[in-house]
Amino acid sequence: MWRLALGAILSLLPRRWRSGVGLNQAIPWTRAAVLSGFAESLSAFVVLVYWYSHSVTTWAANALDSAMRNGPEAQVPGQAIGFSALALWLIHPVTWCVGFFVLEGLVRLLAAAFTEQVVATLPLLVVDWGYGKLTGRPPAGDAKHSPGAKVQLREFVSSVKQGVRALRMPKLEDDCKGIVEGDESFLEIHASHRKGEWNPPRVVRVGDSYYRLERTANGKAPRPFIYRLKRLAAGVPGRTVIVYEPPHPVKDEVRPVS
Repeated sequence: MWRLALGAILSLLPRRWRSGVGLNQAIPWTRAAVLSGFAESLSAFVVLVYWYSHSVTTWAANALDSAMRNGPEAQVPGQAIGFSALALWLIHPVTWCVGFFVLEGLVRLLAAAFTEQVVATLPLLVVDWGYGKLTGRPPAGDAKHSPGAKVQLREFVSSVKQGVRALRMPKLEDDCKGIVEGDESFLEIHASHRKGEWNPPRVVRVGDSYYRLERTANGKAPRPFIYRLKRLAAGVPGRTVIVYEPPHPVKDEVRPVS
């Protein structure tokens, strides 16, 4: 339970920050991100309702009090006073700010539930991006440097589309194929559903061997998600390495070098 609660908090952080914590394998990230998104959206919605009740009631009461004292609001009909208070609430910066977190929580919840993608909160992503710009950090997409904002947005939109398509398909075990091309060995994984945080060039450990995820591709049903990994001559265990266990023994297939 503590892992789920801790993961719900840590899932608010950008991916690079989460990797630095060192709990990648201990946290159920997908469930934690669902819980985090739900808690964020619900909490922000409660704050939004309280802000509406407090602000609109106060503003309307002040306007009516001014009208009774023959102030400027005395020339305004009573119904218009209530409407103006509501209009002021709608354009108020606090309403927009709290409303943003209501929507962001829903987006993070849906992303985790349907695409198994852990989406950090936007304010922290902006801080991370700004820090990268100030320090001149290269925008590479490895374990040390996460992709830029445009790349992450494009990957998220693609993931949502793939997740919607995957909802219509049964969950099947992966089909793994070993491929030998000349002196290089590859592992090709065909999956029925998207694998969370399997983004190139992540390193994946399969048994005692290490692979680098080179690319992902779209295939045909019932396993439309294809992951192609290149075997590394040597691997270094780390907190950002993905551990994968094939559902069946992998047989190598020799292919001519193209």
